Amino acid sequence: MFAMLRYGLMPVVFFCGVVVVSCVHIVWTNTVHRSTWPQTVVTVLKSQDIGDVLAQFQHRENTFPDPRGTGTYVVGGKTYAWQGRGRDIGVTAMKPGDQIKVYYNPQNPQEIGTLELLGMVTGSIIFAVALTFLAFYGWFFWLRGFLRRSGSDDFYGDAPDSFPDRPLEQSRATSTSNDRPVARSVAPGGAVTFGRR
Repeated sequence: MFAMLRYGLMPVVFFCGVVVVSCVHIVWTNTVHRSTWPQTVVTVLKSQDIGDVLAQFQHRENTFPDPRGTGTYVVGGKTYAWQGRGRDIGVTAMKPGDQIKVYYNPQNPQEIGTLELLGMVTGSIIFAVALTFLAFYGWFFWLRGFLRRSGSDDFYGDAPDSFPDRPLEQSRATSTSNDRPVARSVAPGGAVTFGRR
C-alpha cells in the first residue's frame, strides 16, 4: 500500500512540480523585465468592455472586467499603435484619454506591458499548496525512510544504541538481586498465599 501510494502519486507530483517551476519562472521573468525594460506611456484612444454592456442590460455589476481598445505610444521618437485586450498589457480598466505607464522590450518596442501580475493572490495560493504537497510527499515517502535507515534519527525509539549490551537474563538477575525474598504462607483454611516478608 505504501509503495502503491508512493508511485501512484507521481502524476500529482509532476503537476505540482510544473506549477512551482512555472510560478518561479513568471516571477523571475517579471522581476528581470522590471529592472531592464524602459518605460513609456500609452494614450488610450478607444475602449470598450462587452461585459459592461451585458451587465447594464442585466442590471448587475460586471465582476470580470475585460476591456479592449486601441492606443498610441512613443519610443525613440517613433509612434507605435497598440490594439488588443487590456489584460494583455496588465490592466483591467481603461477609458479613452487614459494614460497608462508601461514597460517595453528594447529589442521589440511593440512588446509592452505594465508588468502587473493579474491574479497574484490566486496564483500565490496555488503555489503554496503545490509547494506544501511536494514538501510533504518528499519527506513522508522518501526522506523519512532514508533517515530511518541511515540511523540519523530514532523515530520509534528502536535505534541500535537504545538497548544495553548486556544479556537479558543478566539484567533480570541484577534487577531482582536487591529485592526482598518472596515468602509463602498458609492462610487459615488451607489456602496458600504468596507475599513479601
